[in-house]
Amino acid sequence: MDRLSSVLSAFRPKATSISALHCARQGEHLALSADSSYWLYLVTGGLSLTAQENSRTELKEGDGVWLATGQDLSVSLIQGIHGQSTLLVCEFDFATKALNPLLDLEWQWVKVDKGDEIAQQLAPLKTILLTESLQPRCGSQVVTERLAEAYLVQMLRLFIQHQKIELGLLAGLSDTRLARAIVAIHEQPQQAWQVASLADQAGMSRSVFSGLFKSTMGMSPMAYLTSWRMRLAAQRIKNGDRNLAILSDELGYQSEAAFRRTFKKVIGVTPGDIGRQARL
Repeated sequence: MDRLSSVLSAFRPKATSISALHCARQGEHLALSADSSYWLYLVTGGLSLTAQENSRTELKEGDGVWLATGQDLSVSLIQGIHGQSTLLVCEFDFATKALNPLLDLEWQWVKVDKGDEIAQQLAPLKTILLTESLQPRCGSQVVTERLAEAYLVQMLRLFIQHQKIELGLLAGLSDTRLARAIVAIHEQPQQAWQVASLADQAGMSRSVFSGLFKSTMGMSPMAYLTSWRMRLAAQRIKNGDRNLAILSDELGYQSEAAFRRTFKKVIGVTPGDIGRQARL
């Protein structure tokens, strides 16, 4: 399995909403759910986006920004821009931030400028997406949602290829050595992995591997292994897998009790809580 598919097979993005925000005055408010991931693309005009913690970015026509998790944004026209600015807003259900390691990030904004090589490679797909979303035709909703999902996957692939991200899972997957160890964890979470065996997967010494993994991923190899197992378990429980004895065994735990303790420590709630939430 390739680097990105090893994650997306467990946490597959689903487009839930594609809409256009038309801004003609200052002080617009854009409420983006913290449980969703977003791609914002400026179709026309120029806008300044400011989050509550004062993270800020400016978008000019053709620029876009990925928000790993949604925030409340203040939207203002850039000085000198006259008339209406149009912002394409693509919302994705990508599992919650608590579950999907792709969203467990120190950074919140990933900007793709119009002249960026990533933007150039995304251009053909972007053109079709804009046509379907801004000029609706028969079946456009379904077509647009699938196009948006393909667009996001292609964009994440390019983030990895161009080493766009400096910290977190996408950064780890951008390093071919670390990626071998990370994919091994993703594909075989039940294995009794140790730092030494993961370092062997990466083709590195144990000490160098441990240092690079922690500085890139923000956690130790064994902490990531535990986190991946528990997030995978939570996702499976959420999707209806309720047999904890089998699930704990398949994820490398010798007892259900040990699995339950680790789950509560990592996820913050019990497996039963996840199951009940899924049924609501």
